[in-house]
This record gives sequence, structure tokens and C-alpha cells, in this order.
Amino acid sequence: MKQCPKCHVDVLDNWSVCPLCQSPLEETSIETKPTSFPEINLRFSRRKVKQSLTLLSLLIIVLFFISQSIWRFQFFGLEFVLFGLMTTWIMVLVLIRKRRNIVKGIVYVLIIFSLMSVYFDYIFGWLGWSLTFVIPILCIAALLAMFVVIQVVKLAAGDYILYLQLAALMGFVPFLFIFMEWVVIDLPSWISVIFSFIMFWSVLLRHGKAIRNELSKRMHV
Repeated sequence: MKQCPKCHVDVLDNWSVCPLCQSPLEETSIETKPTSFPEINLRFSRRKVKQSLTLLSLLIIVLFFISQSIWRFQFFGLEFVLFGLMTTWIMVLVLIRKRRNIVKGIVYVLIIFSLMSVYFDYIFGWLGWSLTFVIPILCIAALLAMFVVIQVVKLAAGDYILYLQLAALMGFVPFLFIFMEWVVIDLPSWISVIFSFIMFWSVLLRHGKAIRNELSKRMHV
């Protein structure tokens, strides 16, 4: 049996931290009847999440067509925009169902999808589409998904800032692709780098103290 020193509740199963306050659990030799946790109601509306995602998707599609009409030449096809939106929907909807740690899950999905795209690019004859389009789009989609989830679910800063910063740092990876000349078209990578730069510094300036607290808590410094 394990017990939380802050909440003073007993916890079953293989938890290493308290599901209520995230404090490390302590082993206890006293066998007591474990406290039953009540079903916690969602702090957000699934309908509101879907509405926000729909509006965001429509806005991005409209901006795509506006940019195409202004510059009169094609940067990349609509299929890549739709792929990015589809990835954003998958990340948000799946992770809301598995919502124990939403933002952490988005980082895992980003890493897995990126590695899968490189693998399929390789086995089908290397054309570089995974580096040129897929990974930059995945980085952008992950940050958009995090932004939607944070705004709608009303997460506390400590629950997402480190993972959000990690995703933003991963969004700088496409700059390496540009530097090494591994991409056919630079624009998707530049969008990922610029978007990640804005997200990283805005979070750092707004939640710098919370980031330091989380780092000191997790690294025990």
C-alpha cells in the first residue's frame, strides 16, 4: 500500500505519484482500507473542443487559399495542409480520451509520427518528403493541438509548460534540415521554426518562474 504525505490518502495499483496532487507516494506498512476516489467530472466540454478545432481548421484553410491567390504560385499542396489538420484533430481527440497527461501524450505522438514518416519514406524509396513536409507539419500540428487543449481544458501551467517547451524545441529541428540541405522546399521548415520560436519565448516570458519551479522539482535542484 502507498500513501500520499500531502493528501493523506491510500493509493492502490502501481502509482508512483499521487493522482490528486502529483506528490511522490510513500510506502506504508499499515494495511488500511484504501480511499475510493470519486469519478471526477471533466473540466471542459468536448463540444467546445470540437468547435474550437473546427474554427481553427477553417481559418487555416482560408488562409492557405488567400496566400495562394496573393503570391500566385504554389508553395505546397492543399493535401499537406489537410494532413496537418488531420494530425491536429487526432492528437486532440485521442488525448482527451486519454487525458491523464494530455500534453505529455502529444509529445509522444509527435515523436512516434515523425519516426514513422522517416521509416516509410525510407522503405518506399527515399524522396525526402518526410523531412520536407511531414515532420515540420507534425511540429506545427503538435503546438496547435497543445494550444487548443491548454485554452479549452484550462490546464494549470505546471501541467504543461515543460512539455510545451519540449515540443517547441523539437520544432527547431527542421532548421537542421535546411542547414544540411535535406529539404526540397524550405517554407514548411521555416514556418515550423518561426512558430516554435514564438511559442517558446512567449511561454518562457509568461511562465519563466513556473518553468524554474518545475525543473527544480523534477531534477531535485
